[in-house]
Amino acid sequence: MLLLVPAAAVVALGLVAFRMHFEPPTVPTYSLATEGGEVILRPGTTFDMVLRPASPVEGAIGVRAFLLRGSEVRPWNCPSAVGLDGSVHIGGPVDGLFAGIPAGPWEVAVAVGRPEVLPTAPGDVTRSRDEDTRPSAWRVVRERIRLEPR
Repeated sequence: MLLLVPAAAVVALGLVAFRMHFEPPTVPTYSLATEGGEVILRPGTTFDMVLRPASPVEGAIGVRAFLLRGSEVRPWNCPSAVGLDGSVHIGGPVDGLFAGIPAGPWEVAVAVGRPEVLPTAPGDVTRSRDEDTRPSAWRVVRERIRLEPR
């Protein structure tokens, strides 16, 4: 029994080192594929957002999205796809993606990074800045949108 604890610690350290070798704990910065001002979204149209990494991404990438307006933060359950290069695509019909969201200006905030450390607390998303280039396990990219009334 006395040898089990040190053996378990050695195995755990080995697994962490193995994972960090093949999947670094940090991800590169991300940016929008298209730059522009506020995106106007009308009923019956589609929304398309593509995020590209600044450098190749190794390992698993997860996505968690939020809608922000003033001090209001809403988790946003939107479909997303992660490409082999680490790029992220979010898109679909405006009527479905933004069902139940009041018209007006919003900010889409998408957290991209290691799935196990993605933010869940609204405060984490509102405090993060997309221009932060320090090493990080997740990044946030923002896009301003305006939902037109239905």
